[in-house]
Amino acid sequence: MLSTLICLLIVFLFYFFIKQYNLLQKLTVEIKAARANVIVAYEKKVAIVNQFTGLVNEYGDYEKLIQLNVSDNFIDMARETSKAVQNITALANQFPDLKANTQYGKFLEAISENEVFISNKRETYNFQVKEYNSAIAQIPMVFVASLLGFKQAPFFDSNNEAALAEFSGADPEAIKDLAIKGTDKLKDTTNKIRESFEKRE
Repeated sequence: MLSTLICLLIVFLFYFFIKQYNLLQKLTVEIKAARANVIVAYEKKVAIVNQFTGLVNEYGDYEKLIQLNVSDNFIDMARETSKAVQNITALANQFPDLKANTQYGKFLEAISENEVFISNKRETYNFQVKEYNSAIAQIPMVFVASLLGFKQAPFFDSNNEAALAEFSGADPEAIKDLAIKGTDKLKDTTNKIRESFEKRE
């Protein structure tokens, strides 16, 4: 009877861990998706800058502007797009006809809308991080998170892109180790139950 109860308890704990693991994995995926959306927002800014840069270089007798490249590092894109916008603004101030061009007005409007878009994506990312960090700090999730190697996720920091990129959620080695131990424990309990029944016979 005791062996059966122990076996049932192990099965319950196994089910509980799987359920909590799936929840944490879901939150982890949402954080990664939110970070990817931040990068997409900066890629859109690069596209906006490059589109106007192309118009300036093609139609105007102005200083040639450099086209920007898309990168997986949003810090690089943020820095380069900011510098490009400053250069375009300075160029527009030097040439009144460029500043008066309707395309320049549309460019500024698009940049402004993109800044709002980027801000919203950052807020979404931080919200997902808050949900995840709150989840792994609560009992009993904190024990599951510790055993499976889930660590706190970093909030958005434009000066520490590496930490955001390195966040992966669970520790594969911790999961593998726990699975091996759990399997061994289940086998051991099953053997004890079988031996118990054999003795009764």
